Amino acid sequence: MGTTFAAHHGHHVSSRHDEAESHKPSPVTVFLSDLLEDIQETPLQAAEHAKHDMFKEHINAMSISYFALIVLLIAGSVPLLGWAVQTLVPY
Repeated sequence: MGTTFAAHHGHHVSSRHDEAESHKPSPVTVFLSDLLEDIQETPLQAAEHAKHDMFKEHINAMSISYFALIVLLIAGSVPLLGWAVQTLVPY
């Protein structure tokens, strides 16, 4: 009895799946509906706080950039240090 139910159930779901795919909206329609929904939403915070957060984000991005620059400079100096040790230190 379980196999009969599973076969019937599977066939019924697949026909619904075919109907859903035939009525699938176009990507442009989905994009425009999402855009309209985003425009209609209210902001989560007031504008004066948003500027402060933008400044904070800018400071965070600058600190990450400077840290990455320092790491790159240290990584670039390791081969130079190896060359200097090899050529300048007498054996």
